[in-house]
Amino acid sequence: MEYISSFIYCDSIQTEITPQGPKPQIVNPLQVLAPIAIPSNYSFAVACNLAGFNAEIENCVRLQFVSPSQQVIYDTSNINFKIPTEQLQAGKPAAMQFNLDLRNLVLRECGLYSTKVYFNSNPIGEYKIEVIVGE
Repeated sequence: MEYISSFIYCDSIQTEITPQGPKPQIVNPLQVLAPIAIPSNYSFAVACNLAGFNAEIENCVRLQFVSPSQQVIYDTSNINFKIPTEQLQAGKPAAMQFNLDLRNLVLRECGLYSTKVYFNSNPIGEYKIEVIVGE
């Protein structure tokens, strides 16, 4: 059964080139989103790792960022993916990391926002973060 093995809000995700290939680097994990005023435009990133799914078929994932008043601020729509057979390793569970860079989202209210994650149209997780007025 598919599940979310990790999820994080952060300032950005940079790609570091290593001898083993490119690796994502989380920059400044966030506990709150703190724009200087509300309403305001705000940029941040989300890293979400999915695992436990059937890698032999095409799957789809969808992420929505939702305001405290249940307004959908950002929606990826369905993202279809299939892991190439040559990348599957025997004995290891299938996993896929999605890095989402959200730029200049309009945050119209303070309060508890959430990112809802859907896998093959089924909700599998919701991650909340507070939006406050920063300095």
